[in-house]
Amino acid sequence: MVIFGGISLLTFIFFEESFRKERSLAYLSAKKRAIARQQGTSGSWFGSKSASRALSRVPSKTEVKSPTTEHMDIEAGRVAHGVGDPTPIENDNTDVKLTIADVNPLGPAWQVLQQKSNITILFASAVCFGFNYGICYTAAITFAEAPYSYNALEIGCILLALGMGSVGGSVLGGRWSDIILSRLKAKNGGVSQPEMRLKSTIIALTILPFSVIGYAWMCHAHIHVAGPIVMLVISGFALMWGYSSMLAYIVDSNPGRASSAIAMNSAFRGVSGLVAAEASQPIQNAIGDGGLYSIWAGLLFGVVALVIVTAKYGETWRAAEEKAHFEKRMKEAESGAIEKC
Repeated sequence: MVIFGGISLLTFIFFEESFRKERSLAYLSAKKRAIARQQGTSGSWFGSKSASRALSRVPSKTEVKSPTTEHMDIEAGRVAHGVGDPTPIENDNTDVKLTIADVNPLGPAWQVLQQKSNITILFASAVCFGFNYGICYTAAITFAEAPYSYNALEIGCILLALGMGSVGGSVLGGRWSDIILSRLKAKNGGVSQPEMRLKSTIIALTILPFSVIGYAWMCHAHIHVAGPIVMLVISGFALMWGYSSMLAYIVDSNPGRASSAIAMNSAFRGVSGLVAAEASQPIQNAIGDGGLYSIWAGLLFGVVALVIVTAKYGETWRAAEEKAHFEKRMKEAESGAIEKC
């Protein structure tokens, strides 16, 4: 882990594109707090009284950048403050020294959790990770006991089936996701939406619970090991086919705060893995492999439902949330101008 972490850290040093702070809403928010602090104010641009007095008049709706436009400006290396033209970050020579007081990690995380589409996919991702984590642990117990009675090396070779299926699902699922995205983008007049990738995962994710049920009762009935191995390959393939697109969706649907969204995804996955590790063996001991993996299959059917609902309504949810955020900023701008008067 130390070696892997060190290599990852080196990418930030040698590959500048790996860390462009101009793309981060967290950095831009911290910079605005630092500027406000240096000017003797506190809070956000519209939240502080001094910043509010800087508004000379009530801006029109065309002057206040919508959230979608703001995200596009960030990708172009600009930040829209909500009034007038965006300020290029590269050309901003303001001498600002950020401190730990200017960084608020809870704010971006809370903003991620305020989006319905994020909540649904975060739960779906967590269940998938929990299953993947739990099956490696409980499968080792299953194949170590009679009638299989395999040693550690043989169990590792069996679990390679899950890994091989996962590698195939990740590679092929990613390519299929790109194909579906290109087709749907062309049908939508060249405009892409994050939900388009999710639509490429529904068939594979629908197969996943059935393969898990097959694995469950094959192990429960102690049939020849070839049967569970085949089910492991199919399960790994379908799992990673869907999971890779879920991760891409989390990034695409959170422009400017993708790192916060990925961090929340890791938090959800970590909790899910913990629960799976602690609960799987007691359940396995109580009701056997058939009952344990039937429960997992039920949860995975829930994942399919969450993905279908998000693929259908995610764009509508995000548009409504952006509209509400835009209207809130308009009210803040107007109240600031009225206070000045």
